[in-house]
Amino acid sequence: MTASLILCSTARLAHSLRASHAKAQQQAGLTQWQPPKVLTLSQWLTSIIEQALLGGIIAPDEIPRRVVSGMTERLLWEEVISQSTTGQNALFDVGGMAESAMEANALMQAWGVHFPESLQTDETRQFLRWRAAFRELCKKHDALEEPRLLALQIGWLAHAKLPQTIALAGFDRINPLEQKLFDVLAQRCEVEHLQLGQEPAANPMQQGFDEAEAECRAAIYWVQQKLQHNPQARLAIVVPELATLRSILQSLLDDVLHPAAIHPAHAETPRLYDFSLGQPLAEIPVIATALALLRLAFSYRISQQETGALLRDSYWSLGITEADARARLDAQMRRKLPATITLDQFIRFARKAQLTAPSPSQGEGGDGGENFPASYPHPSPPPEKGRESGRGVAKLIAHLEALQHKIVTVRQLASGWVQVFAGVLEAAHWPGERSLSSHEFQARQAWRETLQAFAELDSLLGKMTGSDALRQLSRLLRDRIFQPESAHTPQVQVMGMLEATAEPLDALWVMGMNDHIWPPPARPNPLLPAESQRKAKSPNSCSQVQTEFALTIHQRLLCSAPEIVFSWARKAGERELRPSPVLKNITTTQQAFPLAQTLAEQLANPADMQWLL
Repeated sequence: MTASLILCSTARLAHSLRASHAKAQQQAGLTQWQPPKVLTLSQWLTSIIEQALLGGIIAPDEIPRRVVSGMTERLLWEEVISQSTTGQNALFDVGGMAESAMEANALMQAWGVHFPESLQTDETRQFLRWRAAFRELCKKHDALEEPRLLALQIGWLAHAKLPQTIALAGFDRINPLEQKLFDVLAQRCEVEHLQLGQEPAANPMQQGFDEAEAECRAAIYWVQQKLQHNPQARLAIVVPELATLRSILQSLLDDVLHPAAIHPAHAETPRLYDFSLGQPLAEIPVIATALALLRLAFSYRISQQETGALLRDSYWSLGITEADARARLDAQMRRKLPATITLDQFIRFARKAQLTAPSPSQGEGGDGGENFPASYPHPSPPPEKGRESGRGVAKLIAHLEALQHKIVTVRQLASGWVQVFAGVLEAAHWPGERSLSSHEFQARQAWRETLQAFAELDSLLGKMTGSDALRQLSRLLRDRIFQPESAHTPQVQVMGMLEATAEPLDALWVMGMNDHIWPPPARPNPLLPAESQRKAKSPNSCSQVQTEFALTIHQRLLCSAPEIVFSWARKAGERELRPSPVLKNITTTQQAFPLAQTLAEQLANPADMQWLL
């Protein structure tokens, strides 16, 4: 790495390049070295502008107070669209239209999609009215969306101090606005493209499988065999539809490489593999519990399914100490309460169940319990001295009552609701009685950061009810992708098609190579003329653009490892599938690929079972 600065397309690639450099220095026997300056494009531009501000090159009033992206930008578009469809919102998917409008605006700004009036449809004219109103709203809030900010930053670079050499890494698709930026940089310093990978693989192979699950099983078995042959091998599985197949791949990888992880005590054991795609923060168990408790507080009625899940959850109140009694309460609620209940009904029923709970001398009889002989070892631990552990739900009731007292009904700003939500969760004794693991602690830190971001939306959201505040917070949590940090570098990477590796791999498996998946199907934006999008060669505009992009990615993959296997599925249900056209020059292998077994299948191996007739 001889460049003064390396600009990466993704934060993951930047982290990978830094780790690769550190590994190379350690292998060279060094104990100290100067780390390379590796940043994403947005990180570097932000630092450049901060330096220009501190140096007085840029006046503070030239910088917008807020940069809108993600949910904040979507909120502004939704406000604009809602105002233009007053009285008709029930007939429209305002959120879906806001997403399309955000994309159309970015295509016009970053990809230069412009069109004469003769090509404008009714939808396009309506979008242009929304766009004008959106810009007025941004001006009101002193905000800019990211493409317009980048256009401003390009102008400010004329006065900024730049490094002598800049290397670009991982930019498979460069839009005209980014190209303009790189041209400006090339006028003032040396700009080069960092070559990732190696020479193309000599004999890449392709293989078809009956279905997608068979592909997953074959790829995992392949990984297992490669690691057995070379425990230090660096491998990767590339999956176009990673979000869809993540759960099955993760389950199979655990069953094959980390079977002990099925035990709760080993749930966070460092893995040999890592996913490039994290999970929505809202789906992380400890955060999902917090959201469920807030729904319990601010929803008029909740389903028994949700209350049952809360009763079985250990992330609030005394979820471990009172687990047995809470399970019995859940069973009684299913028999005696309607499908949906209020918080008040929940508390009253729990109080009644507590009054009728059996004492230790009475055993475990009653509804949902079992009578154990005195000599029979009880499955639960003995009660602690001075406390009837597991016999009642006294703490559960106390925490529910405390939660109920924290409920506020008046309309408030987002910052006010953040304090209310924190009080409700504290009253419910969230996140529970045991100490948090490393991953859970990181998730709670991400939760706090998201609450802080939500509190900064006062001017955009205005005063709202508790249920509306919870709905907006839930959207923020779904948008935020959480990936716990790990101290070690995994040997097996599971990543999407757009991810690039910092150093060559020993072997690579690319799955899901069917023609309906790769190249990705064309999906022109419905708010802009399709002909103008094709002319600008914007993403998703037509099959030609998608094919050219897929071939670019394909060439990068061919240079990622000396051994590469491409796979595809022959069927999806009753539908016949075909391989991707990018595989037309790849040889079909006759090699057999056994399928990995789940842990249950391994334990239920008929050869190891004794049949009693």
